Amino acid sequence: MWERYYSTLRQLPRRLRQPVPFVAEAVPTFRHSNIKRVLDLGCGVGRNCTYLAKENFDVIGVDISLTALRIAKRLSKKEKLKNLAFLQATMDNLPLSDCMLDAVICVSVIHHAIRRDVTKTINEIHRILKKNGLFLANLASVKDPRYGTGQKVENNTFRILEAFEENRFEELHHFFTKREISKILRHFSNVRVELLESKPHYWKITATK
Repeated sequence: MWERYYSTLRQLPRRLRQPVPFVAEAVPTFRHSNIKRVLDLGCGVGRNCTYLAKENFDVIGVDISLTALRIAKRLSKKEKLKNLAFLQATMDNLPLSDCMLDAVICVSVIHHAIRRDVTKTINEIHRILKKNGLFLANLASVKDPRYGTGQKVENNTFRILEAFEENRFEELHHFFTKREISKILRHFSNVRVELLESKPHYWKITATK
């Protein structure tokens, strides 16, 4: 699905050229917490990776789409960023060592899966984070107007027809309650779950290993 999306892009839309606001807003917190190495899980064409690398963090971008990674590498090369690397992998099976990262960010990715794979992904994030490492992400909420539409796959999970630029395709959406998020993050501490001001149908999650 995502490979088909990125491979048919004629040009990058503006939204894929700018960092997500809640990632940019986290930079002062990262600096205060002495964050150095950051993983962008589901990095796409690298908009957040590039931004964080320019802010002098060492960044690894991971995505399942080879086309997205090729675009990301080309853009980072233009920016002459040497503190940025990319890997192809699925979010629930990361080729990274235990306790190697200071922070993991994940923007609009984890909820595109069934519950079992969501749990695997959260476990992988916990594994690769150092002690006191930070986790920052957003997750679709049951308050989302798309909740309950499309084909039901399992509880709170639906296959929904989406439109991106000139493309239309189906993708999985798991919609989370606040209680469910607390449950899947039970191995983390300092868990904070709040609705995003800019997109109130998404949860913003911050947590510490």
